[in-house]
Amino acid sequence: MKRSITITALIIAVLFAKPGQTQSAKSASKQLYDQLAELDSILFATVYTCNPAKASSFFTEDLEFYHDKGGVTKTRKTFLEALERNFCGEQRQKLRRELVKASLRVFPIKNYGAVQIGDHRFFVTENGQPEKLTGIAKFVHLWQLKNGEWKISRVFSFDHKEIRSGAPPSSKELHDSIARMDSLLFAAYNAHDLKKLMSGFTNDLEFYHDKDGLVDYLQVSEGFSRVFDQNNGIKRELVKGSLQVYPIHDYGAIEMGSHRFCHKENGKDDCGIFPFIMLWQNQGGQWKISRIISYDH
Repeated sequence: MKRSITITALIIAVLFAKPGQTQSAKSASKQLYDQLAELDSILFATVYTCNPAKASSFFTEDLEFYHDKGGVTKTRKTFLEALERNFCGEQRQKLRRELVKASLRVFPIKNYGAVQIGDHRFFVTENGQPEKLTGIAKFVHLWQLKNGEWKISRVFSFDHKEIRSGAPPSSKELHDSIARMDSLLFAAYNAHDLKKLMSGFTNDLEFYHDKDGLVDYLQVSEGFSRVFDQNNGIKRELVKGSLQVYPIHDYGAIEMGSHRFCHKENGKDDCGIFPFIMLWQNQGGQWKISRIISYDH
């Protein structure tokens, strides 16, 4: 798929396309992977040890932390205060985190940093008792590289459950609601209805794209407008069986999956399949997407 069409196919379809250029990225370079894996290890060797000065160096000031059980925490200061309340002091439980072997994936985000995706286990020690395994969860970390320093700016922490739990990641009602909203949103995309399409996003939308970096609501709208003007019949469909939905307490839900984009190229269908992560916010009963991560192109 050509570079110009690849960008259009990835929902955002913005700004710096060079016709005829072909690119794909199956994963980050080994160097980037190793660097983020090391930072992940150092971070979790530090973050639960009640050393706020050291822990703060791993996060941006405008940190956003989305947790399926605890909801949303915004700003580094608020996050570190919560850590201190929950895990510091003689009577507090002690927490240890362990990365699930082979689960870690790393993908670059152009002109921003990288996204890190994986699973981890948590162990708790309390009241002088032996450490015990309490559960497993999934995580998505957005790392920002600024002035030569890597810091986490956005965290999605979800699907917390006991080991070997057979519980579904979300209720059928929530899963069906997000599936319906996904269908409605991309019906507007396929109809090239810009106004209806953009009504599905929050005004503070953040779109992180591995080839084009971070773009906002206005840039997304302008990109869609240019895509639709090409009139090349571009369509999107969700890959059957790929949809995963996870709740975020008092906020909304995370949708993960893969989707296929097709357009006409020299009279033939040209298609590509790409993974995505979307954060949905429930605003008074209205579902809108506030954060998107589009990667592995």
